[in-house]
Amino acid sequence: MSEVSAELLTQFVVKQAQVWQTVAMHLSEQNNTLVEIPTPTSNAAPIGDLTGLTTDPVLHIQAQFAEQSDAPCLFIVGEQPSERQAALQALLEATLGTPTDEVNDAALQAVQEFGTHLMQGLAIAFGNLTSKTFTPDQIVARYEPVTFPPNFLTVDEVIATRFTVQIPDRTPFTLTWLLTENLARTLLGMPAVQDDPFASLMETPEPAAPTPATPMAFNPFAEPEESPERNIDLLLDIPLEVSVELGRVTMLVRELLEIGTGSIIELQKAAGEPVEVLVNGRLIARGEVVVVEDNFAVRITEILSPVERVQRLGA
Repeated sequence: MSEVSAELLTQFVVKQAQVWQTVAMHLSEQNNTLVEIPTPTSNAAPIGDLTGLTTDPVLHIQAQFAEQSDAPCLFIVGEQPSERQAALQALLEATLGTPTDEVNDAALQAVQEFGTHLMQGLAIAFGNLTSKTFTPDQIVARYEPVTFPPNFLTVDEVIATRFTVQIPDRTPFTLTWLLTENLARTLLGMPAVQDDPFASLMETPEPAAPTPATPMAFNPFAEPEESPERNIDLLLDIPLEVSVELGRVTMLVRELLEIGTGSIIELQKAAGEPVEVLVNGRLIARGEVVVVEDNFAVRITEILSPVERVQRLGA
């Protein structure tokens, strides 16, 4: 789980005027009419504050860029319930050409076409900023409770950009563009967030290109043949606390004070169930208790892979 970084949000806000001016120009060309989008506002929005979108039908567009197929974004028509119906009617009037509040197949098709033009404008705008190619893909308009795509469920916050579309002789309407930090970083040409602090140790570094004129300095962390196993070797001498947990129980302070010699504490685990093996408080294996030369020991019956064990320690 992650929060939107202040650095990313600042960069995203700074580029808003330039981006949406380009989007407005593209919409104007596609619709053969003047379209204006004043500089919108952007902020970090906790996912918990958006759960109201999942209860009642909401007109929205889900879209993605082909280059970031694992990072869909959403355009919400009327994020706040108080403005939802008015925004819906204004958007349908702008896309269909006649006032209506009936969201039928024709209306959804018109809104989907608008979403396509909108994504094309964003692709052009961010492509100009980064000299990269962005291709709109999988654009679908729906009128139903919002189902957040999987990439929204792995973060605590998303970026919410609220923008107003103004067309002559039409009622302005406001939409909210929701996207994750990693998609925003890609659009701005910034490196993706690395959530796992051990991830850099698990990656194979690219070999540096040799420079004939300058002898290469010795660098044990950048050898061309280095593998994930070699990187794990860097951690082998770190001491860790291994403990075995037989079971747990929750007690009141009153019950705790009543414990004395001979008291029996019943654990919340049935006899014969495997015990848990913890490393620095993180579960990595399960096993059964055995006796080895008058000492208790644990025979491992289930264990995570070496890579999963390292990732658990960094969680």
